[in-house]
Amino acid sequence: MKGLTTREEDYSKWYNELVVKADLAENSGVRGCMVIKPYGYAIWEKMQAQLDKMFKETGHQNAYFPLFVPKSLFEAEEKNAEGFAKECAVVTHYRLKTNPDDPSKLMVDPAAKLEEELIVRHYRGK
Repeated sequence: MKGLTTREEDYSKWYNELVVKADLAENSGVRGCMVIKPYGYAIWEKMQAQLDKMFKETGHQNAYFPLFVPKSLFEAEEKNAEGFAKECAVVTHYRLKTNPDDPSKLMVDPAAKLEEELIVRHYRGK
């Protein structure tokens, strides 16, 4: 594809440009998040199936890690988990409510503050 950053120049930028130009995914309204389109998702499913097969052939098992991590656990894990981004989303409340000043808008319910903040797990490779 013409007009892409070269892999040698900046691999991460090249990859992201390629994915967007190939119409496999697009940026969402949330910073750092993408909407994976049908062809992109089909590729992911094939990769996942192949990796799953390879893992199981070697006796390994799959695992799933939660998206939300209590801040205290994230701090403890961060000491041993190089590569996790410090630019994280932090969940502080568990409910929205109608804004009394403008019923067409929502607001965070101040009475719904979490006892402990939750960090949205996000991995950013180097």
